[in-house]
Amino acid sequence: MKRQLQNSGAQQNRPFEPFCHPTPEPYSTRVCAREPGLGPSAAGKLAQNHRFFWGPGVLQFPLKIALLLLPVLLSAAEISSKKATYDGNALILNGDVQVDHGLGKLASGSARLEKEEKDGPFSSIALREDVLITLKNLGKISCATADLNFVAMKGKLLPEVGKLIKFVNQGPDHFTLASCQADLEFTKEGESYKVHKIDADGQVQVEYGADFKLDADHATYVNEATPHITAMPGCVLTHHDDRIEAEKVELFPNTATAVLMGPKGVLNPRGMTFSCKKMTWENEPQQLTLQGNVTVRDTELGTLHCDDEVELNQKQLDGKWVLSSMVANGKTELTTRFKQLLICYGQMRLDQERQLLTLESPQHRPIEYLHDQMKLCSDYAQLEYSTEYDPEKLELSGNVQLQIEETGSRCARADQFIYFPNEEKMILSSKTGGNVLFWDKNQDLSISAREVHIARVDQKEIIKGVGSVRFAFSTTENELLQKLFPFYKGDGE
Repeated sequence: MKRQLQNSGAQQNRPFEPFCHPTPEPYSTRVCAREPGLGPSAAGKLAQNHRFFWGPGVLQFPLKIALLLLPVLLSAAEISSKKATYDGNALILNGDVQVDHGLGKLASGSARLEKEEKDGPFSSIALREDVLITLKNLGKISCATADLNFVAMKGKLLPEVGKLIKFVNQGPDHFTLASCQADLEFTKEGESYKVHKIDADGQVQVEYGADFKLDADHATYVNEATPHITAMPGCVLTHHDDRIEAEKVELFPNTATAVLMGPKGVLNPRGMTFSCKKMTWENEPQQLTLQGNVTVRDTELGTLHCDDEVELNQKQLDGKWVLSSMVANGKTELTTRFKQLLICYGQMRLDQERQLLTLESPQHRPIEYLHDQMKLCSDYAQLEYSTEYDPEKLELSGNVQLQIEETGSRCARADQFIYFPNEEKMILSSKTGGNVLFWDKNQDLSISAREVHIARVDQKEIIKGVGSVRFAFSTTENELLQKLFPFYKGDGE
C-alpha cells in the first residue's frame, strides 16, 4: 500500500498509520527545514512533500520524522534526494543529493547528516560520490568526499584515487587550487558560513592571473580582507617559457602578484637565468623585482650581479613573452661576453627597444669600465648594442679618467670618451673649455688638446691631438694628473 499525506491538519486529527511496501523502491524526498523549528503548517508542508515507506530494517514515519527535524540542519533551507532514511540520530540521503545550506549548495551521490545532541540541529554533514559544493562567496569545491563539522567549524576533503580535489574562486580574484587533500576552516556571518581557510596538501597546483601556475608540496589559502596563498616547500612557478623554483611563495590573487623567497630559475625563450634572495612578480604590468644578492646570466648579454635590486619588465612579441627592459639599483657589475666589465653604484638601465644600456653613479662613486688592461671612470655611461648585444658604441661622460693601472704606462683626463669597438677607435674630448690631458709613458708622449684620437690601423696604434695641440703639460695640468693618478710622476720625469 502506498499513501501520501495530504496536509498537516489531517495528519494531526487521525491516528498515525505507518505505510508499507513489500519491496521498497527508490523514492523522492524533499525536506523544507528551517531553524529554530517548524510550526504546524510547516510540518504539514514537510509531510506533503515526502513519500515514506517501510524499508529493510528501518521504520520511516513521516510525522515522527517531521517532528524530529524541527531544529534541523543548522541554517539549511532545503534538502532533496531520491532516497532517505533516519535512525534517530542520522539522516542518510542517497541519490542525487541536494542540500541548500548556509555554506552554499551541497550536491553529492550520498550524504549523512548527524546531530551532536539528540534534540539539537544536525551539526555535521558527510558527503560522498561526485561532491560539488557551490559556495555563497563565489567559489566551487569538487572532490570525492567531504566531511563538514559546523560545531568545530572544520572540514576535510579527499579526491578520487588518482585525481585531485579542486577549489575554484570565481570572484574578481579568480584562481583555482587543487591538491591531494585539504582541510577547511569556516567562519559564520549571521546564517551564512564562509570558507575562511584551506590547508591543501600533496601535489598542490594553483592557477591564477594570465597563464600562471604554481606547484608546491603544501599551500594555505586564507580568505580575509586581502586574500592570500602561502605555498612551501617545493615551489615551482611557471609562466609560458618562464620557470622559477623557490623555497616559499606568497600569492595575492586579487592583484595576481607573487612574492618568492630564495628564487632561482629561467626567464623568457632566450634562457636568461637568475637567482636572488627575494622576488616579486606582478602580472600587470609584467614586472619582476629581484632583491638581495641578485645574479642574472644571459648568453648574449653576459652576467649581471647587483647587491640591492633589479627590476625586469617583459612584453609580448610574436606571441612570446620577452625581456623589454631591466633596471638595477645599487652596486651593479655587468660582465659582457666580450670580457668587458661595467661597475655602477647608482642605476644601470637596459632598454631593449632602444638597444641601449645606460649607467649613472654618484660623483664620489664613479662608473668603472674595464677591458683588457684599460680602466675608465666617469659619472655617466651608455652602451649602444646590436640585437645580439654586440657593442657598437660606448660613451662615457663627466669627469672621465683613463688609465692602464697594472703597468702605470698610460693615463688621461677628459670630459667625454667615445669608443667604437668595430672600428677600434677611441675619441677623448673636452666639453667644458679645458683640454684633454693624455700621457703615455712607453711612447714618452704628453698631449694637451681639445680632442685626442686613438685608432688601430694595420695592427699599429695611432695617437693624435686635434685642435690647439700642446705636447707638454702646464704646472696646473701636471698637478691635476698627479692628484688623479698616483703612478704619474710628472711631465718630463
